[in-house]
Amino acid sequence: MNNFGTIKTVRGGVAEIDFPERLPRAHALLQSDGGAARFEVEEIIGRSTVRAIGLTSLDGIERGSRVADLGRSLSLRVGKGMLGRMFNVFGEPIDGRPYDGGREIEIFPPATGERRVVPADGAGSGGLLETGIKVVDLLTPFRPGDSVGLFGGAGVGKTILITELMHTIASKRGGYTVFAGIGERIREGQELVQALADLKVLDNAALFFGEMDKPPGARLRIGLAAAAAAEYLSGSDGKDVLLFIDNISRYAMAGMEVGGVLGKVPSELGYQANLEKDVAVLQERIRGGGKGSITSVQAVYVPADDLTDPAVVTIFSHLDASLVLSREVAEK
Repeated sequence: MNNFGTIKTVRGGVAEIDFPERLPRAHALLQSDGGAARFEVEEIIGRSTVRAIGLTSLDGIERGSRVADLGRSLSLRVGKGMLGRMFNVFGEPIDGRPYDGGREIEIFPPATGERRVVPADGAGSGGLLETGIKVVDLLTPFRPGDSVGLFGGAGVGKTILITELMHTIASKRGGYTVFAGIGERIREGQELVQALADLKVLDNAALFFGEMDKPPGARLRIGLAAAAAAEYLSGSDGKDVLLFIDNISRYAMAGMEVGGVLGKVPSELGYQANLEKDVAVLQERIRGGGKGSITSVQAVYVPADDLTDPAVVTIFSHLDASLVLSREVAEK
């Protein structure tokens, strides 16, 4: 049976919605009449009221508008057809071409069920993952199944290095590549797609974008969508999957923005009090899943080149290897 609610207030990308019949569950996906706006339930604040963040722009949404509970959390349709394509946080193609998706999966990990056990040392299928970049292979060798962080401030070459790794590792090792663009510029996404097409590796890659012009709710969930797609590809036929995230720090900042619009008391340097939980949700989602390994390479923006920033420290604790890009070297 359909469950409908009514918007009571809309403030700063957050809506309070009254459901007189029954409350939707946490993380439930809501949609306004006509599909103009979509929300995710974040809090239950009364017997019949929830607080939800906008996953789309809330321009034109008014008090009294009707909202439907879709009965599921944020999900996407996955299949081999998503290779060579670009998607938003809802799993909808943004490249202007039709898409016939496969089965539908939710972006949040299941509460129960069998999960892949990751060895204590973080290793995946064994051996080394050759990047073709001599200094990286010598000083910071990657293993299949590792989570690798590329640390650096603005303009030191994190995105360029990720593009090079996507080319060299994907072309030499095969398998599939999934890319998550979190809070980056639209121009950078366009340049990446063009570069992958020129390098002939786009056909084995699925790209998910939540650019900086998107609401914080969308930027907070695009990484989970990409991780869910990587988990599906690693489990479909046991191939190794490379998951590239640019930029994982923008994920933490999106959580800070969501906490701000929800009225949460900030913690150190303005970050949300549940920063460690937010980061762990994504990092553990990367670890779970299929028969093949998921190797993630994550660009980590370092604000003001300060490696003691709380978000940087929290992200570092989840990584198996780290590579810090030097501003002094970049300036030369």
